[in-house]
Amino acid sequence: MHAYSDRINHAFAFAAKHHRGPGSASPGSLGHPANVAVILARYGCDQPTLVAAILHHVLEDAAQHRREMLEQKVGDKFGSVVLAIATDACEPKYTSRGEERPWRACKHDFLAHLAVAEPRALDIITADEIHRCGSTIAALRRLGAEYLAAVSQATSEETIWWYRSMTEVLASRPDWPQRAMLDELRSLAADLVRSLQQREEEV
Repeated sequence: MHAYSDRINHAFAFAAKHHRGPGSASPGSLGHPANVAVILARYGCDQPTLVAAILHHVLEDAAQHRREMLEQKVGDKFGSVVLAIATDACEPKYTSRGEERPWRACKHDFLAHLAVAEPRALDIITADEIHRCGSTIAALRRLGAEYLAAVSQATSEETIWWYRSMTEVLASRPDWPQRAMLDELRSLAADLVRSLQQREEEV
């Protein structure tokens, strides 16, 4: 088995070309999907999952009028399996009219989806949140509680609700084999909750 993968390299090239989400103009816009792919690789996830993880950010952040075109390109270039995993891992951020949905409504629908999403999509979603949670903790410690307001629509209370709710839904999925990922997310989420509560007490 070789460490280099042309498909993974191709996925990053595709993401660099087509991603139009927050921060896409900066050289560091691929930092998050790269970290998610590393987390998945550490847990032994297969190559289609890693490729889908990189590409799902392109689809998830795409405006509605671009989404169908991008899905067609992903399917053509990477295959129907990767496309299915990637789309199943996407959070419903936009309405059918292309308007950004309110944070809480989006998260409620995403929780319902977690109960039925296929296991490889759960791998991506969980790795995604492991990275977000870990990087948020690090930023809170460096920059303070005001950092969260600058980068997220959610309040501290909503952030705490989200991670508690998400871990509960994931724990209810006996068909999901990556239980060790849930343990890591739970640990990080508990640390984040403590950090948020401590910062709020200080303010």
